[in-house]
Amino acid sequence: MHGTKATPYTRAEIAGLLPGSRLIPVSQQYLRYLAPGGYEHGLVRQVDLRDPMSQDTFRLVRGRLPAAPGEAVISAQRLDEQIRPGVTLLATEERRPLRVVGVALFAPTGPNPSVVVFPGSLPDSAFGPADPDQVTHSWLVDAPRPLSWPDVRRLNARGLVVASRAVADSASASKPQYDLKINGSSLPVLPWTGIALLQVVLAAGPAFAVGRRRRAREFALVAAQGGSPAQLRLIALADGLLFGVAGAMAGVAIGIAAVPLAAPGLELWSKTLVDSFSVPWISVTLVAVLGVVAGVLAALAPALGAGRTDAAAVLSGRRERRRDRAGRPLLGAVLVVAGLAATAASARHGVHWIAASALVTQLGLVALVPTLVRLVGGAAARLPLPLRFAVRDAVRNRGRTAPAVAAVMTTVVALTAIGIAWRASAVSPSPYLRDRPQGPAGSLWISAAGLTPQLWDRVRAAVLRELPAGVPLVEGRALATKAGVPLGVSLPEPVRSGNRPILFLDRGYGGLLAGDESLLRYVLGREDPEAVAALHAGKAVVLNPATVRKGRITANVTRQDAGPLDNPEPISLPAVGVPPTGQGWARAVVAPEVAEKLGYGTVTALLAVNPADYRMSPATADRITAAVEAITSHAVVRLETRRGPVDDSVALLVLAVAAAVLVLGMTFVATALAAVEARPDLETMAAVGAAPRTKRAVVAGQALVIALLGTTVGVLAGLPPGAAATRVRSSYEPLFVVRPDGVPVLVRAEPPALLLTIPWPLIALLVVGLPLLAALGGAVFTRSRLPLPRRRVT
Repeated sequence: MHGTKATPYTRAEIAGLLPGSRLIPVSQQYLRYLAPGGYEHGLVRQVDLRDPMSQDTFRLVRGRLPAAPGEAVISAQRLDEQIRPGVTLLATEERRPLRVVGVALFAPTGPNPSVVVFPGSLPDSAFGPADPDQVTHSWLVDAPRPLSWPDVRRLNARGLVVASRAVADSASASKPQYDLKINGSSLPVLPWTGIALLQVVLAAGPAFAVGRRRRAREFALVAAQGGSPAQLRLIALADGLLFGVAGAMAGVAIGIAAVPLAAPGLELWSKTLVDSFSVPWISVTLVAVLGVVAGVLAALAPALGAGRTDAAAVLSGRRERRRDRAGRPLLGAVLVVAGLAATAASARHGVHWIAASALVTQLGLVALVPTLVRLVGGAAARLPLPLRFAVRDAVRNRGRTAPAVAAVMTTVVALTAIGIAWRASAVSPSPYLRDRPQGPAGSLWISAAGLTPQLWDRVRAAVLRELPAGVPLVEGRALATKAGVPLGVSLPEPVRSGNRPILFLDRGYGGLLAGDESLLRYVLGREDPEAVAALHAGKAVVLNPATVRKGRITANVTRQDAGPLDNPEPISLPAVGVPPTGQGWARAVVAPEVAEKLGYGTVTALLAVNPADYRMSPATADRITAAVEAITSHAVVRLETRRGPVDDSVALLVLAVAAAVLVLGMTFVATALAAVEARPDLETMAAVGAAPRTKRAVVAGQALVIALLGTTVGVLAGLPPGAAATRVRSSYEPLFVVRPDGVPVLVRAEPPALLLTIPWPLIALLVVGLPLLAALGGAVFTRSRLPLPRRRVT
């Protein structure tokens, strides 16, 4: 509860409005405080965390709670080497000491506090006067009864803003959880749901086929006793229904149980408390129904096969005659052409449309797979016996081979498309400013805001220890108050057309630096006696002459400390425009004496090594970086070198592991089914004297055929959606970027497309590595002893 009147409500006033209630005050404000690593700026809250009313707003993870004025806990987000339990922070202009005694996670009900102090640690003046839009004084209230909506309206009329738990709970209970209408926000989910459903159906189909094959004698007995084909199909579909229901219920139970178990780890990772969760039963039910539907659909093809069981053949031990399945080549070809055309056009509309187009292409390929398997059979004549047998067995049993190949194919399509899109994002130039040069090539610069002079002295000494004797350090100073609080400086913008936003590469100090001729030489990139003379004469050297008007330049100065933002204070300086050589790395340079004459101070904001004085090696830069990081975590150390592409080896490794698990798992299931059905042929081989290793070779060949067909078709089908994903335009707005000297370096009318690059290692793994690994696995995990022919009594 907090008030909206000009002066804070007193405890007596709040107690009079809520008789019988217990109150504890809460005050908060964004304050600047000094830590061992430099000045910090964050939300400081003053409240008694030991009170039971505060318990649901935080969780202590280290140390203890504040118990006396001058003690504080810090947010886990602020915990580092410089700010930790045992450290003393100094807050407000009076430098009130705040000893850190613990670390806590805070609930994300609003801005998370950086520091929470015990009541009485800071004076009331530290929390006001504040920005009118910011709440600094509030109360936690334990009322005798829950506050109803009429109570909230009554208090609102008195100028209080009230958050009632009872009102919030009743509102959330009466509000419908989800809108089931198909609208623009739910449409993007549909193609991904369709792809997932297709993947599950094709992956589970061979497993149900194996089960139907192992239960062939049971189906034959049912048929021999008068069971109709429809009844046989219902028995097989019941398997899919049973496993679908069991899998869906197990998945729902595991998913619901995993959330509270994962919550503590998620809190430590996000460094904030996780809201109490409620089960969205509508969504959970829809997912469970989708799982049941997937189980039934996966069992559909085996159920159709069960309905055609030849009871006489099965019971007599003969091979069943099966109808040749040619697929739907015409329908498949039409869907493939339509899907490829839609993929080419969908790049303009986003990845969801690409996914929908890829789904159409995959459905067409599923219909074409039996025809592709038959075409491959024509190339088996000159292959060795195990491979020739495997290819012809796959062609003869296309009803079993096609689903397995299609399952592998759909997985590889997704992995190929993701790999291409990821590699394109890694090798393409980054649009983010952090990857663009922010200093002359070969220079090392150190930038930081909020460091004390003592810390800057330590940083300077650490850098000089790593440099050869006589190498100078360039120092750039930013405008500040007399007390050393940095100020914001807004210099005139360069002339531009249109309404595009502008970003400056000036690292936060407005592009105005104070320094001597060494700084001027650093930003100009050359020796310039006229510019040095102007600097000594008290003029601002402006590196964008277009912003100089009548020999002067005007800038706006604003405060950035804890107090309310002042109105911008304009300052006018005599100036001379001097264009830089190459890139300037500052928009204006003045002498420190000029800032003093204007009533301002200066603080160090930049240390740099000019490449004209010393070419820094990467090893030296690494040592300097380690030394500076040991002093403060606030500083940024960077050696300006040419940036290479982002290392995407970890992402490709994850894709490779996923491909190995999924592709090999599906291949081994399909190979097990093929081995069961090939038993009569293996018995014949044993009868005519085939070597024991022949069985291993045959099973390895069956695994190789299934994996190689699936991965080859999948890679070819994954190339179009992956290429289309690289053409998708990002959602960020056109941007106008200028150097710190105000000279434009990038005018982006529209976001650039990514560079299409094929991840050849991933493609090689999919097309060559996984099929060979599948063949090796089939050979290793197969018993070499050939089955002996069964002797039947006639």
